[in-house]
Amino acid sequence: MKTTLLRNLSLGYLLLPNIIFSLGWFRMPISILLVAGLIFMFIQSYEREKTLKTDLDTRQMMQISLISLLIIAFSGIGGFCFQAFDFWAHNSKYYTLYNQSWPVLFKENGRYACHYFGFFLVPALISKGLGELSGIALYLWASVGLFIGLCWIFVFTSKNYLALVFFLSLGGVGHITKVLLLHAIGLNYHVPPFFTEIWPVLYQTQWAPNQLIPIIIVSCILFHDYVYAKRPERSFLAVTAIFIWGIFPSIVFVIIFGILVLFRYHKDLRYFLHPRAMMDIMVPGLLFIPTFFYFLSGKNSVVAGFIWQFKPLNEIAFHYFFGVVVDLLVLYGIVLLLNLHKSAFSGFIHALFALLIMISLVRMGKWNDWFLRGSTPVLTLLSLFILHRFSVWIKERPDWYKMKMAYPVVLFLLLGLIVPVSHITRALKENLITHMLFPDLVKFTPYPYNQYEDFYQMGKVIYSQQEANQFLGQKGSFYEVYLAR
Repeated sequence: MKTTLLRNLSLGYLLLPNIIFSLGWFRMPISILLVAGLIFMFIQSYEREKTLKTDLDTRQMMQISLISLLIIAFSGIGGFCFQAFDFWAHNSKYYTLYNQSWPVLFKENGRYACHYFGFFLVPALISKGLGELSGIALYLWASVGLFIGLCWIFVFTSKNYLALVFFLSLGGVGHITKVLLLHAIGLNYHVPPFFTEIWPVLYQTQWAPNQLIPIIIVSCILFHDYVYAKRPERSFLAVTAIFIWGIFPSIVFVIIFGILVLFRYHKDLRYFLHPRAMMDIMVPGLLFIPTFFYFLSGKNSVVAGFIWQFKPLNEIAFHYFFGVVVDLLVLYGIVLLLNLHKSAFSGFIHALFALLIMISLVRMGKWNDWFLRGSTPVLTLLSLFILHRFSVWIKERPDWYKMKMAYPVVLFLLLGLIVPVSHITRALKENLITHMLFPDLVKFTPYPYNQYEDFYQMGKVIYSQQEANQFLGQKGSFYEVYLAR
């Protein structure tokens, strides 16, 4: 597969749910304009000239496909293996989209559902066509997305499988250090008041694959367009397309995009007066306006503030040190080992570190989804720069694993794998097959799709009234009055 095809597939994967969303959530004249605009921009962004010489052969694509299928199965999507608690929400959202007309209207209070549905829209539409909810459709849709993302990683790292493992495991060293320390002094680990932890990619597949998959794809498009094509403005369509996949990462991507453009064109701002540059930014921006008003209608109160405004401060500071500070030191240590601080991209890499620190100082949501999801785009892009350099570094040093400076790199890799591998081990123990073979020993029941009428009802019972209210659109909002289908 050529990289031109890979980029086009990436953009198509992100835009297809946007097209479905435009048709299902907005009035006919608006939806027709939005769909026409999205198709027009896809055609304009369609890549024909290669900027990368690397191609993937059939054998490599088969291997990446198998890896993607296994990771998605182990994540819990489709109900084949152990599912984390958040699958109450994932499954209920999927069922609501299948069972109700669009836009979703909660029967209990007559309010519009205001949420990022992107991940579920294509499988939900397939399920509507089949006349039954299809877990297989959701599983395959997720696998295709992860396949696209991992293909990019494979290309950027010169087809290095060790770098691919590194990408999946980078991060989470602070969490492991904290757990080991608590165990050493005779204390048990307990859930913090809210999370301020950097989680590796493989671990995040257990909790938010619906946001992680598009984050990987958009990060790869940004990396490709900035490092190879030297035209980061072409990525803006992908940046606006991810909003219906996840709000917090989308906000962070907009900031990252602004930083990228500033680094690329700060000496030649007149470039943006060129018709093509204006089209790349202005048209996606205009097409996003109706979706912006849709999300604006969901201004329900959430827990928000700087992390030092919450109590108990000592406990929060303890978790922050191990969850953020330790991992930042580890990541920057790797940057120094690989001499990335002296590379042509040094300024942008340091800007990413600064952005990650700023994001970590703010809490939004009961469990701090702002940092858990908002940090992922930054970490993913940092990982791409690190692994891109790492693949070159080990090529230049065939005996790199014998060098003393390689020891900390291997140590960080192994530490980052501990938590995600423990979840994979549990998935291998608790799944449909082991339950069928050993029903008395293995108790496995996936979280139901349809136990509740909609995911607002589910939110009230499983989570809390406050968290359920976050799904509600405001009565009399601009979207409801002027835009809603």
